[in-house]
Amino acid sequence: MVKQKIIHLTLSDYQRRACASNQFSGKETAIDQLRFGLFGEIGSALSLVKKSHRDLQTADLVGIGEELGDALWYLTTTISEYGSNLNDVGITSLAKLQKHFGVNRDTHEQNLTFVQFDGLVDFCRSKLKHENMLNQLRQLGINCGRLMEGEENNLTTSQHLDQLSTILADIVIVGAHFEQNFASIAENNLIKIESRWPPDGIAHIPLFDEHRTLLEKFPRNFSMKFIQLSNPSGKPYVIQQMNGVNIGDRLTDNRTQADGYRFHDVFHLAYLVHLGWSPVIRALLKLKRKSDSDIDENEDGARAIIIEEGIATWIFNHAHRRDYFENIQTGRLDYNILKQVADMVEGYEVAACPMWQWEKAILDGFEIFRKLNEIGGGNVHVDINQRTLAFEPFTP
Repeated sequence: MVKQKIIHLTLSDYQRRACASNQFSGKETAIDQLRFGLFGEIGSALSLVKKSHRDLQTADLVGIGEELGDALWYLTTTISEYGSNLNDVGITSLAKLQKHFGVNRDTHEQNLTFVQFDGLVDFCRSKLKHENMLNQLRQLGINCGRLMEGEENNLTTSQHLDQLSTILADIVIVGAHFEQNFASIAENNLIKIESRWPPDGIAHIPLFDEHRTLLEKFPRNFSMKFIQLSNPSGKPYVIQQMNGVNIGDRLTDNRTQADGYRFHDVFHLAYLVHLGWSPVIRALLKLKRKSDSDIDENEDGARAIIIEEGIATWIFNHAHRRDYFENIQTGRLDYNILKQVADMVEGYEVAACPMWQWEKAILDGFEIFRKLNEIGGGNVHVDINQRTLAFEPFTP
C-alpha cells in the first residue's frame, strides 16, 4: 500500500478561503468593521476564559477554540484589507513565538502551515506555565486594543505587520494554554464559515431518502393547498389538502392574538425542499422508513417530530419580532439562530446539512408564509429536485 502524503492547511490557503466569505471586502468602512469584529471576538474569548478560576468543561474548551477561530478569521481579513498576507504575518509571528519561548528553530519552509505553529508549541510545552496564563490573556486584550488606536493610515506597513503578528502569536499561546491545537482552530473555523457562507458552485447535500423505495421516499414534485376557513365565532383556521385529500388536522394560531401561525406547516415544506428532511411531513404523508427499524425509531419517530416542531416554533417567535424576516437577504440571517438550530438537531441525520441550507429553508419558508398570511391561503408548489418552493394565489 502506498502511504499517502498528509497535506496540512497552509496559512495562504486559509486566507484565500476565509476572505471568500468576507462580506465587508471593498467597502469604505471595511477595516474598521473588521477590527471591531476582531475586538469583539477577542472579548468573547476572554469572557469565556474568565471561568478559569474553576475547572473548565470540554464544552468550554471547544467554545474557546471556536472564539479564537473567529478571531483568526477577523485577523486574517483585516490583514487582507491592509494589503498584506497571512503568510508574511505568520513568518514574523513565528519568530516572535520563538523569542517568547527562548528557542531558535530554523524555519526553512516559507509557505507556512498551521502545524508548524503547533510543532513549536509542543516543543516548548513545558514552558507554558499556568501562572502565566492570566498575563497572556491580558496581553491579548491589550494588543488587540492597540490595533484599534488611531487611523490605519497613520501606521507604516512594518508597524501594521508588527501589531498583527503579535496578535497572531497571542492567539496561538492562549489557545495552547487551553489545550487548543492551532491547526484544528483554523480548520474548524473554515468548516464553520463555509457552512455559513458556501464557496461558489457548492450543491445541496444528497437527499436522505435518495435510495429508498417509493413507499419510503418523499414525492419529488407536489402541491399543497392551504385553505383558510373560520369557525362560527369567526376564528380562522387552516386545512391543508394534497391531491384533494386533507392532510393533518385543522390548525389555528393557538394564541389569543392572531399571528398567522396556522400557516406554519409551510416551514416544514421549506425544510423538506432545502434539507430533504421533515419528520413532520413524513409522518403526515405516511412515508416513515419502516424497513429500517433504527431509522424509523430515531430519525422518523416522535422525538424527531417534536424537535422539528420546536425549531419551527422557536424561529417563528424570533421572526415575529422582526417582521417575519421580510428584509433579510441571503447571507444576513442572524448566525445565532443558525447556531441554535444546529445545536438542536445534533445527533440527527439533518445535522449533516450546512447552515446555508438552513438559512435558505428559513428565508424561503417565511417568504411563502408572508404571502399565505396576507392573502389568506394559497397553493404551495414543492420541487425537491430543483430545491424550489413557489406560491400561487388560491383559486377555489
